[in-house]
Amino acid sequence: MMPFIYSKRTAQDYSRKLASTTKFISHLRPFILLGLFAQVGCAVSDTTLDPAVPHALLQRSMDLTGAQMGKSLLGPPSANYIKLKRPTAMSARDNEVYLIDAGLNQIFHYNRFQQTLIPFTNLPVNADMTIYVAPDRTVYIADPHSSAVLHFTSDGTPLPSLVSLGNLARPVAVSVDERNGHVVVADGLFDQFIFFSNLGMTLSVVKPKRAVAISAMATGPDGIYVANRIDRQVTVLGWDGTFRYALGVNELGAPGAIAVSRENLVFVSDTYDQTIKVYRGQVTGGENVPSMAKIGGVGAGPGSFNGITGLAVDGSLLYATDSLNARVKIMLINQ
Repeated sequence: MMPFIYSKRTAQDYSRKLASTTKFISHLRPFILLGLFAQVGCAVSDTTLDPAVPHALLQRSMDLTGAQMGKSLLGPPSANYIKLKRPTAMSARDNEVYLIDAGLNQIFHYNRFQQTLIPFTNLPVNADMTIYVAPDRTVYIADPHSSAVLHFTSDGTPLPSLVSLGNLARPVAVSVDERNGHVVVADGLFDQFIFFSNLGMTLSVVKPKRAVAISAMATGPDGIYVANRIDRQVTVLGWDGTFRYALGVNELGAPGAIAVSRENLVFVSDTYDQTIKVYRGQVTGGENVPSMAKIGGVGAGPGSFNGITGLAVDGSLLYATDSLNARVKIMLINQ
């Protein structure tokens, strides 16, 4: 047998092969994640979406309709299956998904690898609550009825709430400015944004001129993205509230939830025709940016929606709460 001789060239060849293999695996990663949903623990429907979508923007779809109950800090372990009833809002980061189900009056923590649903808190649920998982893995819940944003650790332990007397009356959405860690809360009564420190101290209040009747908000590469239900558009603002551009002018019937990817793809639910309209965000290019795709329509079939009340982007996955169809649709984004 010939002895193995280690050389500089051998090391270079090995490094090239390793880099090639790593790149190949990284391309497969979103499909591996989607494949995990097909295992026992959640009901899945696998289908191709609207073929008219340019460049197969959303390639595949899966329906999460329920999962086995996992071990909870709120009670003993259970093997019971939980069937979603009316999911209304959700947020996702890495493997962890936090879901509000108004029909079950419960907030759940869903681990997409373990495929289990765990009760997150005993907090009574309102259908207009929204939820957001921050980069530090803590969870914020905007509760319009309490005029506060509730704050929890990742396992459901309460933290001090975010309250700002005279400034925050009806919080409709919460997010985090990842540049500095400041928490941004949209107030739907005063049509303004309150910036908090991560310790809950009010830092500033921004009242933009070009954002009225705020019903939803997300943050992204260009700043703050706001659903304007009177002008029926999404207004994109800088962090100081200055107008940058608009999305969907004369195109959106009733803009609802918003989600923005790191690549500045903007997903907007339109409750008028039960579709998700997709935009490519941009600072330049005119007053209005038209949609590049429209997905869905009214119905209960695999490519349809009935009550798109929440959207979230996590890496290469788009989540949509299809509320009246009692499911969460999970779609793979072709960036």
